[in-house]
Amino acid sequence: MSHPVPPSYSGPVPYAPSEHVSLERATVEATLSAIPGVKGVGEGRDAIGDPAWIAYVQDSATAARLPRYAAGRAVLPEISGDIGILPVR
Repeated sequence: MSHPVPPSYSGPVPYAPSEHVSLERATVEATLSAIPGVKGVGEGRDAIGDPAWIAYVQDSATAARLPRYAAGRAVLPEISGDIGILPVR
């Protein structure tokens, strides 16, 4: 029985997405990211399964400033707190 080799956790991670970001998403991302306290934007689904934009926000005050809709989709806040990049060790 062979044992799987664990992945390497050091060094750069290649990133080569097979899908390009749509102009619609890029526009919505730019609009929402311009709101102070918005830390990121993603795509997801609302409570009934319709496509929605997920706005990762620092706090509830930021969530209250979000538009309800953008580009025909609901904008749903996700309070994530402050998101930062970890320092290189």
